[in-house]
Formats: sequence, C-alpha cells, structure tokens
Amino acid sequence: MQRTFVIALMLMLSIQIINSQVTRNLNTAAQCHYLSEDEKQMIYEINLVRSQPQTYLNLIQPYLKKAEAELEIYGPGEVRYSIETTYKQQSGKISVHKIDTQAYYRYEEEVAAIKSLIRDLENLQPMSILQADEGIYKAAKKHGRDQDRHDWKLGHYGSDHSTPMERIVRFAPEMKTGNENIAGRYPEASPREIVILLLIDSGIAGYGHRYNILNPQWTHVACYSGGLHNGMYRWLQEFGEIRK
Repeated sequence: MQRTFVIALMLMLSIQIINSQVTRNLNTAAQCHYLSEDEKQMIYEINLVRSQPQTYLNLIQPYLKKAEAELEIYGPGEVRYSIETTYKQQSGKISVHKIDTQAYYRYEEEVAAIKSLIRDLENLQPMSILQADEGIYKAAKKHGRDQDRHDWKLGHYGSDHSTPMERIVRFAPEMKTGNENIAGRYPEASPREIVILLLIDSGIAGYGHRYNILNPQWTHVACYSGGLHNGMYRWLQEFGEIRK
C-alpha cells in the first residue's frame, strides 16, 4: 500500500513538473517589462491554442453547449450583417477599396461558427509558438492610441492611412510582413475569453480573426490592451513574420 502511494505521488509530481515546464515554454512574454500581465496572458493563450489545438478543444466545448441551448430557446435569431474591408496601403500596393457584406442569423451562426472551429482544431497539427516582440508592440500601441483619439472607428486603417503590415514593419523592421486583430468585449472579460471570441469569429466572413491567430507563417506577436472605451474593453493583437 505504501509503495503504491509513493508511486502515485511521484507520478503526480512528474505531471506537475511537466505542466510547469509547458507553461514556461508557452509564456514567451514572461520577461517583457513593457507588457501588462493581461497582455502577457493573452500571448500565452495564443501560444496554447497554436501548440495544443486538440487540448484546447476542452475549452471550446462549453461554448458549443451554451450556443446550442440558446439556439433551442430563441431560434435562429435576428438578421445581422458582417462587413469586411480592404484598404489601400500608403505604398499604393492595394488600389481597391472594397466592402463585402454577409447576412446571418445570430444564434444559428454562433453554433455554426463554433462547430467550424472544433473541426479546425481537431484537424490542426501543433504549430510553432510565437515570440513576443517590442517593435510589434509599439505598432499595436501606436494604433491603439490612434483609435482612442478617433472613438475606435478607424478599424485597421490608421488616421495616417497606414495598414497593420506597414505599421508593424515600420516599428519592427526585421519583420517582412504582419497582420492585426481587433476585439471589443465587456470589461470583466479575460484574455482567454477574448482569444476564444476571436477564434469562434461568429459572423465574420471567412473567419479571418481565427485564421490570423492560427496562421503558421507568424513568428512573433504582441498584444495591446486599449483599456475601457464606451463600456467596452478594447484589444489589439499584432502578428509578424521575421525576415529569414
């Protein structure tokens, strides 16, 4: 009996050590003094879903149950619209300004989006974790403060007509390209809830925020908490690919 207890204790300690090591490996922003604790936690969360997609499914299942229950109670829901916008870059590389709209039913789309995410995670191979980068963070902070001055109505297009890629390359010239996610949520939402919100991406044509987080080309990341604005807590996620 005593030997069995010792073996069980050793297994528990081994699991704790492994879990602790995994946490350290994924927490690539742990020593970044320029990031808040919430910003560091969001980078950890992004690395968690990228490196352990099947494990992350356990966090998504409760969202599916809730969405299915709401669909059962309320039916498909009211019609809503999703808008995607492509802007012209400062360099002139994108010359077309295009707006696409997609109509969807709120509760029906929520279930469909979560089921789509579950399929994606089930079939996703673990990918590289992202390293925190101060230059990318400065690009995020620059756009976040720009948004504050313009009531968060700029979208991804800066008041100086810059795109996310241009801002990232400007502040982190070692990057060859990059992209951006923007999210708004109630004040008490955790970094994990924000990441899951963007992974589900309900109502967004093509689930662009999700595939930004799960894009295998990215090598670096930064997250910026824009703080409370009109009752919503604002977030920016910035991704970059370093020049080989």
